Amino acid sequence: MKKIALDLDGVVFDSENLYRVYTEIYDVENYKKDNIIDNTQRIFQKRYNWSEEEFKKFYKENSLKVLKTANFMTGAEIVLNKLKDIFEIIVVTSRNDIETEIAIEKLNTIGLNNIKIFNNEHHKIDRLISEKVDYIIDDDKDICKNAADKNIIALYMKNNASPKEDKKGVINVNNWGEIYKYLILNESEN
Repeated sequence: MKKIALDLDGVVFDSENLYRVYTEIYDVENYKKDNIIDNTQRIFQKRYNWSEEEFKKFYKENSLKVLKTANFMTGAEIVLNKLKDIFEIIVVTSRNDIETEIAIEKLNTIGLNNIKIFNNEHHKIDRLISEKVDYIIDDDKDICKNAADKNIIALYMKNNASPKEDKKGVINVNNWGEIYKYLILNESEN
């Protein structure tokens, strides 16, 4: 059985989209102007010209609220329940222990209670290699490119503001239907 590694935020959960909403509100309410320097950036720390202290304050005030109210990405529940019988699924995330517990509770509600979760992973590629992952689904372009360099097929779940990645072994996807189609059609050819 081939193995898929999932990222959580921006892939399984719509938390990255919620961070975009909360940061826009925060920027307007606290600074009364538009401080975006690069809206194509995936993480809010790279989108704004806030100070390190301002980023930390925003995160402390909003992160748990975002993660608790985040929903599954459209189609994730449907596709994951189809894939769990065909692939071994693990989670590799940089979330801390408290943030991961929120995800575990949500994953349990859709029947994904028995998957391995590796959290506090800030060098995901090492975990992907040690776990002998065949596929990774992530919204971080650099992680996807690094995985492709190690012969791990990377499904790059890009947001609308991000440009496509043109690299062998990186498959640009925009939704869970495209993920399902790629995995099922690719596996049936092997």
